[in-house]
Amino acid sequence: MTQGTPSPRFTETQIVEWLVDESRDVAGRITTVTTSGDRIFATGSTVIALAATVAIGGGKGYLLMWFPLAVSIVILHGLYLNNMVRNLIGYQIGLEKEILRRTGLPLVAWQSHVQEGGRSHRQVKVLLLTAVVVYAASAVIGLAQALRTATPGAWGHERAWLYIALTVANVVGSAGLIAYSHLSQRGATKAAASKVERAFAAATSPGAD
Repeated sequence: MTQGTPSPRFTETQIVEWLVDESRDVAGRITTVTTSGDRIFATGSTVIALAATVAIGGGKGYLLMWFPLAVSIVILHGLYLNNMVRNLIGYQIGLEKEILRRTGLPLVAWQSHVQEGGRSHRQVKVLLLTAVVVYAASAVIGLAQALRTATPGAWGHERAWLYIALTVANVVGSAGLIAYSHLSQRGATKAAASKVERAFAAATSPGAD
């Protein structure tokens, strides 16, 4: 018996049931990652806002030079989780296509379409736009605080050039990482789905060994 030939111990019904169970399990993982991402984003934003308020209220506004870095960490983690969701959705789509091929019915196809069409396009765009606005604001605040050190008598005036250079490097570097992380996710869902389809095609091809 070749590797690509299904074992006679497993019926087509059993295989379909396993695929359906796996698809539903992936749907649960998607929901878990999405929910955790939303919570982390909300918690991170709250902590950063409180820290900024304390820094300003305590007369330590110079700490806001690190504001862009803190914001970028939250955004990058959010993009990381979003990439996980995209890959999971692609995996689920691949499973659903295999189920459709075997049964002729879209038994669970609505799940990935709801996830992909509902959240990935509308909600994620809103979150990305919000993240861009928040990061831009944090960059302006951080740079303003860095430039303030150049004022005679201000905190850190002796090393003003260093603080300005570090803040500029932080802003530019973080923006580059955010842009790269976002752009690298394009096509992630389709790529994951294609990998699953190729895996099933290779496993069930007559010449597989």
